[in-house]
Amino acid sequence: MPYTLRAQHADSTYWLENIYPLEIEGDSALSSFTALDSIVGHYRFFFTAEQHWRTINSQIQFAFLIYLHQKAGVRNLILEGGFTYGYLINRYLETGDKRLLRRVLNDIPVCPENQMAMFEKLRKYNAQFPPEDRIMVTGIDLEHSPELALQGLHTLLPEDRAPSQEIAALIEEIQTLHRSNVFEKSKVIRLFHRLDRDFDRKAADYETYWGKDYDLAKLIVENALHGKSFSLIKAILFKNTWEKREEHLFANFIALQPRMRPGNYYAQFGALHTDIKASINWKFPSLAHRLNFYPQSPVEGEVMTVSRYFRRMASDYNRLGENDKLTQMIQFAENNYAYPIVLCSMIGKNSPFVEMSKTFQYIMLLDPGAEAPPCK
Repeated sequence: MPYTLRAQHADSTYWLENIYPLEIEGDSALSSFTALDSIVGHYRFFFTAEQHWRTINSQIQFAFLIYLHQKAGVRNLILEGGFTYGYLINRYLETGDKRLLRRVLNDIPVCPENQMAMFEKLRKYNAQFPPEDRIMVTGIDLEHSPELALQGLHTLLPEDRAPSQEIAALIEEIQTLHRSNVFEKSKVIRLFHRLDRDFDRKAADYETYWGKDYDLAKLIVENALHGKSFSLIKAILFKNTWEKREEHLFANFIALQPRMRPGNYYAQFGALHTDIKASINWKFPSLAHRLNFYPQSPVEGEVMTVSRYFRRMASDYNRLGENDKLTQMIQFAENNYAYPIVLCSMIGKNSPFVEMSKTFQYIMLLDPGAEAPPCK
């Protein structure tokens, strides 16, 4: 789609060289992404930011995933969902069993139809490649759904008999709850509490029983209990609730990363998790900050964020400084590019964003239709 420059001003040279309209629909070659070709090789973990109070933009998520798979060695899609959320989606990608996909996506708060369509496309896309080059899905968030956590735990059960009668009784309870036609959240949580205590008291027995999956079983149980403790109401009332969740997100990535596919990582998370150096809202380290700066991170110094420009939150950018230049860039893009999605670079040659570029390297300007695409 051609564009016409309707305004020129003294600062327009940088904007002209560093603003790129993106074609998401109808461009299977993703040719409009070529402006990133010389950049993405310097990074290993890529974020795009989304607005949780809007519909998840699955089109943007899928386009960036495919581009980064082809151009940046991304083999892992990281989800802002629990391990079992990603694990069951991964099982769908491997088997094509849509019952798994429906069970997982039935739990999300927004637009499951678009997410379902995206994972169906991803399964077809993966079929073109040998297993080692396919995209693997991993969730690193808390287990917000005890029902999914129970299903994931049940899937991991070995065929071998438990090494003791007491452990066998707990395993039988997992199986009984899983078979039940009526899901009782309270019973599952009580079982997870007993398992959590048992994992500490009888670690050797459980390691013998679960083998290589012992750490995963323990992770599921712990994250289900942490997930029960997290809620938006608590996050509003207790300031450290969000910070604790960021700690868990980072710890879960570190724990699960050795099980992921060799290659790089892409995640579309809520924007607050994706700011690298300093958040426009939080005063504690985000997930992206921890990944980029903490020495135990396998992607230290190699995190790239493509953020969103939030019109409703324009004044919040003042905390990062250089907001006047950001406003000029956004106004220039709005005046001159008739596209639903426009990508703006913060790291071009002679960039005026000396500080802001440390928090996100790119920012996307989305028109209202692209911000909240309709459910299919």
